[in-house]
Amino acid sequence: MKRFALLALALATVLLLPACGMQKKAAETAISAAQTAYDAVKEQAMNIAPDQAKTIEDAIASAKANVEKGDIKAALEATKDLPAKVKEMSDGLAARQAELQKTWEGLNAALPGAVASLGKKMDALKKPPAGMDQAKFDAAKTAMTDMRTKWGEAMVAMQGGKWAEATTKAGEVKAGAVALMTELKMAVPEALK
Repeated sequence: MKRFALLALALATVLLLPACGMQKKAAETAISAAQTAYDAVKEQAMNIAPDQAKTIEDAIASAKANVEKGDIKAALEATKDLPAKVKEMSDGLAARQAELQKTWEGLNAALPGAVASLGKKMDALKKPPAGMDQAKFDAAKTAMTDMRTKWGEAMVAMQGGKWAEATTKAGEVKAGAVALMTELKMAVPEALK
């Protein structure tokens, strides 16, 4: 009886090994297919939808790590939705770019003049205006310098086709400009509201 149990265990092991090998191959094939599909749109995705791109990269890396650890079930689970996620992201890139371009156009129409006007006001001030202490005044000067720098970075990003980065930086400039204008009791242009 003991011999029969050992023989049954050996037979089960022999039968399971090819199945495990097939599952590993299936996981590796799924990972490779997802990586290939992602690589085809990676550069554009990083410029337009970097958060989605990062999520997909993380999922691929996780699946690869699971295969290396021998957790084939987790690897297969991680790759299950990847083709659909890559396709969804890829299909949405044109619409997302159009949305980012529209946002950029609005910011680009309003911000240069507002930042220039704000900069002139700040440059003309030699001491804190009434109601502002020296620490806030120094912080406002630093904020103005940061806005000018960030606007330059936004322009460079836009020219490089990095729409998500450009609009994010421009949005930060807008928020900083509105805050500083409010602090200085300047009228905030309607385009920045």
